Amino acid sequence: MKVLVLTNAWPSERAPSLGVFIQSQVESLRRLGVVCDVEVIPGWRGKREYWRAVERVRARAAEPGFDLCHAHSGLPGWVALRQARLPVVVSFMGDDAFGTPDAAGRYGLKGRLVAWIGRGVARRAAAVIAKSEGIKRALGRADAQVIPNGVDFERFRPLDPAAARAGLGLDPAGRYVLFAGDPELPIKDFGLAQAAVQAAKARCPAAHLVAAARVPQERMPQYYNAADVLLLTSHHEGSPNTVKEAMACNLPVVSTDVGDVRAVIGGTPGCRVVPGRDAEALAGALLDVLERPLRTSGRAAIAHLEIGQVARRVLAVYEEVVGRRAVVPVPPGS
Repeated sequence: MKVLVLTNAWPSERAPSLGVFIQSQVESLRRLGVVCDVEVIPGWRGKREYWRAVERVRARAAEPGFDLCHAHSGLPGWVALRQARLPVVVSFMGDDAFGTPDAAGRYGLKGRLVAWIGRGVARRAAAVIAKSEGIKRALGRADAQVIPNGVDFERFRPLDPAAARAGLGLDPAGRYVLFAGDPELPIKDFGLAQAAVQAAKARCPAAHLVAAARVPQERMPQYYNAADVLLLTSHHEGSPNTVKEAMACNLPVVSTDVGDVRAVIGGTPGCRVVPGRDAEALAGALLDVLERPLRTSGRAAIAHLEIGQVARRVLAVYEEVVGRRAVVPVPPGS
């Protein structure tokens, strides 16, 4: 199996954490024997980069040996569909199905346009992978496969919290709330996280908010193990990797009710999904954790999301698409 992988998010010196979950999936597929050639579209430079990528992707798709193209997110999917030689599998992340909200959670014309393009791409793709049930519903593609991103259990694992704190220069007696998103992205609502932690400090003065933005993936286990709780305050998510990574490290999670967080957390003691977007309610959930700091059994709860198991599910989608393409209809009367 040889796959042309198309993505607008890939780790670089400029952005070491951008698209690390895509890189991890590619590496896990390679371990299963899939040959993956990665073509990166630098979408951060502007939308014109997608137009510029069309001819480049057509040329790559014409090279011998490829079985299919796997595009990660809707705009790379649009580029992938501009070539006609390879069947296209598209993975949808969240914004490409819902749109991108502003700092107040409202969807403007630009965000709605991205979602509209995503839904059009979903209708034309040979197969669709949605990261959550909510994304599948938004796309309106009944046969979409719901396959969340997997977690590398070798990298994300429980470590000694005291050693992790010492490595980050944190106070051993502090109570640390980890924000593992980019504070500059409006969809992550860092302001709500700040308000929740500030409210919690009234009863727990040792509470501190630690933002781990643009941290290389290999360092993130240190943050998960040094913290007392992960706080997620996003307006929208598909299947947030930070929640699964925290669970793999047995770190408690407090989150707004977004994406598949409620399903991932399940009934794991020490983890809470808070309805609505109220800082005081989030603070109350944080205090439940901070006043009785314990690790969770989250790793066992998400064993089915171990990255190798998820890779086998993605490979099954590839095999179904290639197998479907290989079926040649028998002419009537033959």
